[in-house]
Amino acid sequence: MVLGLVFGKIIRGALDMTGKHPEEVEDTKEISGVVFGTYNTSVSKPRPYTMTPRSDREVDEVKVYTDGSRNDSDCSGSGIYITTHNQELKIHRRNPDFCSVFRSELIAIDEGLDSLSSFSCSDEIWILTDSRSSIQHSSNWHRVRDNTGMNILNKLKSLSVSYRIHLQWIPAHVNIQGNEISDAIAKAGADDASVPSAPLTYLEQFSRAKDRNKTILLIPPVHHWYQGSRPGGCLSIACSRHDQTTLTRLLSGHIRSLSFSYNSECFEICLKCTAEQAAPDHVLACLELSKQDLVSNPLLTLDFFRVHRLMDLI
Repeated sequence: MVLGLVFGKIIRGALDMTGKHPEEVEDTKEISGVVFGTYNTSVSKPRPYTMTPRSDREVDEVKVYTDGSRNDSDCSGSGIYITTHNQELKIHRRNPDFCSVFRSELIAIDEGLDSLSSFSCSDEIWILTDSRSSIQHSSNWHRVRDNTGMNILNKLKSLSVSYRIHLQWIPAHVNIQGNEISDAIAKAGADDASVPSAPLTYLEQFSRAKDRNKTILLIPPVHHWYQGSRPGGCLSIACSRHDQTTLTRLLSGHIRSLSFSYNSECFEICLKCTAEQAAPDHVLACLELSKQDLVSNPLLTLDFFRVHRLMDLI
């Protein structure tokens, strides 16, 4: 048992290193000059960025507002709004379809850090995002394995040599001008008609396949014997569960009186005509009904079965 535990630790240690290059692991042991928000020790959540002026804050500090968006068509985008006292820059990017909002937020931060080279920065840079998960993901750098996350950490490390960088959470949709602008830019990026070539991650591929399978399942099967407008149609009829089950049995052909003898279907004798077996098609024909009546007038059809005492056969 002890040997198994030791072997398990070795395997977990090997798995933890998967996807990282040795130089990346060594470079991210610590990032001096980078502040990952201000955390409240009681609830472990970052406090919002204070928008009121402070005396110790430089006039020409750089604020980088970032946001990610995904619309109803599963198109995603990232928005970046960079501003100083005399400069501003707006960037929108179209991300791969089915890209998660979390990854779009990380891409926005990555793009924002890339764009800082065109600004004359003071000694402070503020990366302002309304995504708590992005801050927590980057602050736990020893667990970061994705390419976008590693790019962010490497750029933070390079910039922190010359600047003090704050990666700070701000609340969303509370009329913070920079956040509202970056949100609008991200939505514009998601609506961009261009098709990006960046590959999807495993989870995004899974989400894409799941959405495609869900769409296929909602399409009614095309069969000559399938009369319903959609799968599970009987469950939406306003009647008892017993009546819903009866209608489903008739539509599927698997009624109570069905049995098998020598690989052949056998049914009890029809109580109405007492001449033939009470197969589903015969029961309907005896009452001068059809399967279409089960779909168009299900409650009336059930009343016919009750009047002729056929419910026990179905």
